[in-house]
Amino acid sequence: MNIILDTHAALFYAAGEGLGPNARNLLADSERRELIISDVSLTEIARLITRKRIFPPEDPVSWLENFTRSFTVVPVTAQTAFLAANYSFAHRDPADRQILATAQVLGVPLVTKDRELTRLAPKSGVRVVW
Repeated sequence: MNIILDTHAALFYAAGEGLGPNARNLLADSERRELIISDVSLTEIARLITRKRIFPPEDPVSWLENFTRSFTVVPVTAQTAFLAANYSFAHRDPADRQILATAQVLGVPLVTKDRELTRLAPKSGVRVVW
């Protein structure tokens, strides 16, 4: 089963800590699963580095490139962009909307602790794991 991780979940996974128990159990067998992140997560992480909320131990671009090796990075597509832009709910974060739309289009569970996404995902047919 493939799985998409929200940005914070991907960071927690890479750090080896901070995941919820269900997410930890699901990701424990990651060799048999394709772990996916949306390309928008890379922008979010770069922004966190720029704002000094994450301190990579090496050159930020090199660190980000190394980080992505644990995941399949999927690009924004016309379908996910249109879906994310047309959700009828009030979640304003465009990155979260894109991540949810990607999970919906791919038909995969979403690993997130984001309360808004957890509340909204079932309306899109997406199962949330944390």
